[in-house]
Amino acid sequence: MTSIGTGFLLSRPIGENNYKLYLVSNKHVLMGTPNIAISFTYKENGKPKHGRKQEFNIQGVDQIVKGHPNPDVDIAVMDCTRIFIAMEDKLYYRYVDYSMLAEFNEPELSVAENVYFVGYPDGRYDMSNNLPLIRTGMIASHPQYDFNGKPEFVIDAQVFPGSSGSPVYIDLTYENFKNGQIIVGQRKLKLLGIVAMTMIRNNELQAVPTGTNFVTQEVLGLGIVFKATAIKELVDSMPL
Repeated sequence: MTSIGTGFLLSRPIGENNYKLYLVSNKHVLMGTPNIAISFTYKENGKPKHGRKQEFNIQGVDQIVKGHPNPDVDIAVMDCTRIFIAMEDKLYYRYVDYSMLAEFNEPELSVAENVYFVGYPDGRYDMSNNLPLIRTGMIASHPQYDFNGKPEFVIDAQVFPGSSGSPVYIDLTYENFKNGQIIVGQRKLKLLGIVAMTMIRNNELQAVPTGTNFVTQEVLGLGIVFKATAIKELVDSMPL
């Protein structure tokens, strides 16, 4: 059976003008399986060649994927630097820069702020152009506090199978604009974290399945997002 999950690339600086690229997703997406397939859009003349993709079948995943040491934190990463060095002229990609990771001391972060997350809900995406879907939600728990004592917060959004590993962003430019500030220059996007679970009735949590079969329990329209601080904690522990 084929399952679909989401992941994103994170750039970690190492010295001057050098960096490593990591694939970030959930433990239940990257771990517990002997192999995975990752697809990227092909690059032609420095631009994306939509409709053409390059797929990599990676064996021995358990040897190259590292999960967060806290068993309750559903985050895993894989060093993909060698893939992109070897395929630099053929792969079109975008990555999240380390500077985009939210530290959760930003004064703009609060409840009821709009967020955006990218993924493959119910396995759906633009197959012709190899593009994911962007969805919206709202911060439901105060992001500057750890929800129930864990490095996570809650979003008010429908989180479907295939959304596992979706990066969650906030546009602080818009939040500053709402507060009456005049913004000049580039937009200020921050990565808040990664989607991992959905809330169901009777006070239960369930990891978002990677398959496209819906669970029978009634979902509440609330999702659990592990914070970017936990992502950074894991990546910082990886060897350079």
